[in-house]
Amino acid sequence: MKILKTTQSLQETLGSIQGLVGFVPTMGALHQGHLSLIQKSLEENPVLVVSIFVNPTQFDNPLDLEKYPRSLANDLSLIKQIAPDALVFTPSVSEIYGNTVDAKEYAFEGLDRVMEGASRKGHFQGVATVVEQLLNLVKPDSAYFGEKDFQQLQIIKKMVAQRKYTTTIVGCPIKREPDGLAMSSRNQRLSSEQRLQAPLLFQTLQEAKSLFQSQNAAAAHRHVEALFAAQSQLNLDYFSICSEENLIENQLDKPEKVRGFIAAQLGEIRLIDNLKF
Repeated sequence: MKILKTTQSLQETLGSIQGLVGFVPTMGALHQGHLSLIQKSLEENPVLVVSIFVNPTQFDNPLDLEKYPRSLANDLSLIKQIAPDALVFTPSVSEIYGNTVDAKEYAFEGLDRVMEGASRKGHFQGVATVVEQLLNLVKPDSAYFGEKDFQQLQIIKKMVAQRKYTTTIVGCPIKREPDGLAMSSRNQRLSSEQRLQAPLLFQTLQEAKSLFQSQNAAAAHRHVEALFAAQSQLNLDYFSICSEENLIENQLDKPEKVRGFIAAQLGEIRLIDNLKF
């Protein structure tokens, strides 16, 4: 495993290597979900680049950025166990942004204005900015993203198409804990009591899916609202049933390729999840 801290060392190293390059961008605090992306890349490419960079421009809440879990030594150990030949890029903020830490402006045809985009102003502009910068540096043949952040995945695909990049964006299935909770770096911040409450999101999605398939979207929405009204720990931000392609909330009862999306606040921690309906 080789740790690279500068863009110059990254590009020099990649310039000396031949073969397809797979790229897994992360913000660290790695878990089995991240490792599944790494494994997928290893299966498809002889060269693996993993980036670990907590991107400041995608945080709308400074406290959230401050408290985001950081565990570089453990992250490197996890990567080394399954990818001993990996190139790990761990740049500083100035290495990525220089002296101006600002997000670019993108037009995503509404993909960034719903759900997470409506709740977290500027979030996806920051995500797209850092992903574009990393793609320009790594120039991978394929880049791997988890479907837990499905809206982010669709926005990155849109950005890559707009920029006419040749990188293939690969979406990988959500990894879950035994009780259904979607794996997330933010789960590390949950208290033991909150951890017991958190699986309600996946439970809600499963029940909503059943009602959507047996009845209609309205029945699914009523059930979700009732579930959250019956408890006091989780505050529902949104529940949406949307087209996978354009993320428009679908009014049809049984269209093809729709997905249920949910977000809730549990104390200071924001949890999101989604499920194919």
